[in-house]
Amino acid sequence: MEDQESYRLLRESLWVTLSMVNARAESPLGLGSPYAVPISVVEYEGQFFFHCAKQGHKIDNLHTDNRVCITCVGDAAPDEKSFSVTYESATFFATAEEVTLREEKIRVLEALCKRFAPSQNPARQIEAMVDMTGIWKLHILGSSGKQRKFE
Repeated sequence: MEDQESYRLLRESLWVTLSMVNARAESPLGLGSPYAVPISVVEYEGQFFFHCAKQGHKIDNLHTDNRVCITCVGDAAPDEKSFSVTYESATFFATAEEVTLREEKIRVLEALCKRFAPSQNPARQIEAMVDMTGIWKLHILGSSGKQRKFE
């Protein structure tokens, strides 16, 4: 799959899986093991961002090691005749950077709301939540996409 198709899939995905290095030794697989969670991303001014809580397991991981992979899957459907599944998928290799500028956080939250709640007027909610919400910018370093279509 071409890079432009991988980026299209990332833009269109309602959720993606964020994978990172586990920073907690008490986790079932231990320190340094894989840790993955679903997130929603938005593109703003040519960069991809996600929002989250300001503390927790994911934040501990990102503060310890900011290398991440993001994986998205689209158009998945059973292909019974081939005993398989058709799909398109893309994995992005990136580093994550916490956004600290309040104005940038507000703009990203506006973009998220425009994408996921376009009929709403979120200004009051954004103002109430901006200081309690973590925003992270993804610096994409590379990608890999693939697809399988019906035979």
